[in-house]
Amino acid sequence: MHIHLLRHGIAEDARPDLDDHDRALTEDGRRRLGRAAAAWQRLVPTPDVVFCSPLRRARETAAVFAEAVGFRGELRIDQALIPSASPNLLIAMLEAENLSGTASVAAIGHEPHLGYLFGVLATTNPRLSIPLKKGMLVALGTMSTTSVVSELRFVLSQKAAAQLG
Repeated sequence: MHIHLLRHGIAEDARPDLDDHDRALTEDGRRRLGRAAAAWQRLVPTPDVVFCSPLRRARETAAVFAEAVGFRGELRIDQALIPSASPNLLIAMLEAENLSGTASVAAIGHEPHLGYLFGVLATTNPRLSIPLKKGMLVALGTMSTTSVVSELRFVLSQKAAAQLG
């Protein structure tokens, strides 16, 4: 199974009068994701499933990603992708998809959650975080149909994606 992890783009700064869940992408964040989208379109097979954090900046990033890769399904908004969630929650979801024969999955979320998820998938070490920069896309491939232990396919920053696009 192909697994793509994408950290949300540049979002509004945190401030006392704005709930963290409501922070939107900035204009610059949208522009950078838009420039990366052309490379995503070429490199990412259309996922069968797209999991997404319920936080606004992740949902907005997921919309850009879905458009770029031709995903027409419904985003699966899930608390398993919030920044404080245990990576084990999403791992269980990925395992279920892998066992059911799903070919490609994407997950759009936040740090530190995605970094720990990346660490577990690539090394099986639950304490190793491999942080993702904002707008960074990681592609992994499972090594069997019975485990989500994966091998790295590529890591692509927004800047590198824009240059490839």
